[in-house]
Amino acid sequence: MSRIVPVVCLVMVVAGCGGAERSGSPVGTSLPRALARHWAAQADAIAVAAAAGDACQAKSLSGSLRNEVVQSTGRVPARFRSPLLDGVNSLADRIVCEPVQTATKPAPAPKPPKKHGHEHGHHDHGKGGDG
Repeated sequence: MSRIVPVVCLVMVVAGCGGAERSGSPVGTSLPRALARHWAAQADAIAVAAAAGDACQAKSLSGSLRNEVVQSTGRVPARFRSPLLDGVNSLADRIVCEPVQTATKPAPAPKPPKKHGHEHGHHDHGKGGDG
């Protein structure tokens, strides 16, 4: 999971470049501050999940972050688009979720049938025998 840290840092750096929002202006030279904070918080959550060994949670969070970045491309200044998209794609692709396999116990061997207690064996009780 240590490979994830540099990518998370990249996302946080780009997200941290949020400046003051200018109302009514098209994409400026910085990310909208609220968007930058939101993505930075998501990147933090991915790093926490990865550090805790919860790769499946980290994978899910990184997929959500990637989707949000892709949907918000129009709000991202051109100079940040490529590194941000490369970073979130790389992050989501690097995390491998291997669900924990629960070990199933083999079925116990069937018990032999119970004897009824009336079986005495096949003894010759002096009936028609030799002797």
